[in-house]
Amino acid sequence: MPTSAALSQEDLVLAIYCALDDALRKAGIVSKRGKLIPRPGPAPDVDDREILCLAILQEIAGFESDHEYHLWLERDPTIRAFFPRRLSRPNFADRRAILAPLMELLCDAFCEIAGENDAPFLSS
Repeated sequence: MPTSAALSQEDLVLAIYCALDDALRKAGIVSKRGKLIPRPGPAPDVDDREILCLAILQEIAGFESDHEYHLWLERDPTIRAFFPRRLSRPNFADRRAILAPLMELLCDAFCEIAGENDAPFLSS
């Protein structure tokens, strides 16, 4: 993943997670048992907020291939430290798809927070 000289990878991940938390709060979305969108079943092993953070990171880092992104996630020590519980590539893609409608709503919240006209990132 290309990194900026001004922002370390650790700082980028933390900034994404904090911005995500702010956007969720602005949009009035509350996590219930690890789920941001109500759905049946037990609490997930990996919280929806973690999936969204990783999905945003994928967009920002420019990974177009889910396979390459998943390989990078598995190899990167910073990601392994921040996200010790990770899903398989197909399960991550499924959860990201479930959360895709929420991403559009969050893009609006990010724009409101930042005072921007354009979303800082868009989901694929």
